[in-house]
Amino acid sequence: MDAPLDRAPARAPATWSGLNCSVLFCDVAGFGDPSRDDDDRRVVRDVTYGVLLAALEASDVPAADTYREDRSDGALVVVSPAVPTASLIDPLAGHLAVALRRHNHRASAAVRVQLRVALHVGPVAPDAEGLNGQAIIQAARLMEAPALKTALAERGADLGFIVSSFVYDAYVAHLHGALDPKAFEPVTVTVKETTAEAWMYLAGPAPDLAPRPAMAPAPRSPDSDGPQGTTVFHHVEVHGDMVLGDKTVHER
Repeated sequence: MDAPLDRAPARAPATWSGLNCSVLFCDVAGFGDPSRDDDDRRVVRDVTYGVLLAALEASDVPAADTYREDRSDGALVVVSPAVPTASLIDPLAGHLAVALRRHNHRASAAVRVQLRVALHVGPVAPDAEGLNGQAIIQAARLMEAPALKTALAERGADLGFIVSSFVYDAYVAHLHGALDPKAFEPVTVTVKETTAEAWMYLAGPAPDLAPRPAMAPAPRSPDSDGPQGTTVFHHVEVHGDMVLGDKTVHER
């Protein structure tokens, strides 16, 4: 980017009152981890806002059509009904995933950014402090889904993107772009007083965070006439094109 993006929150437009808006909540996993100091968190915040705002811009979401609130470890973004909700899924998720992967590939553990993002749609209403509405509460609950937090940690993903069942049925299921609807996994969200069905998508796994378990050799049969030192495995994994010649396994 040649110039920094404007990070000042826009004033909540009264014209959105009662209309269905796209509600995007994002949060940095482990933001308050004791292994991070204040300088680390400043870097993480800079990266998070840079990635988020650049992705919105690249997804043709005009700044004038958004309302933003800083949440210290993340942000709330409410998008005007004039902007198609589908654009906040594809290409937005793709832009986020690529930018996070680029940063995390070179970042130390202290400033690595794992981002949880939730998307819901519903009416919002302005008040003296900003915006409120059940749609905002629902998006916040989705972002806190235990299944999303667990999957993000276990898989070491860069991005955990979760959408409400309404968003999945109305938009995700009909995508025909780079993002495959089949990449979303159904989950049940139970947070506080909320129980709801949702769909999550994870991008950017870090294999080094999840080492592959060792493969145990099978015991040799007593009547085996193979040469000493031969080891037969019950299970063989082939990654890429590592085996030359005929790769078809014939059972005898």
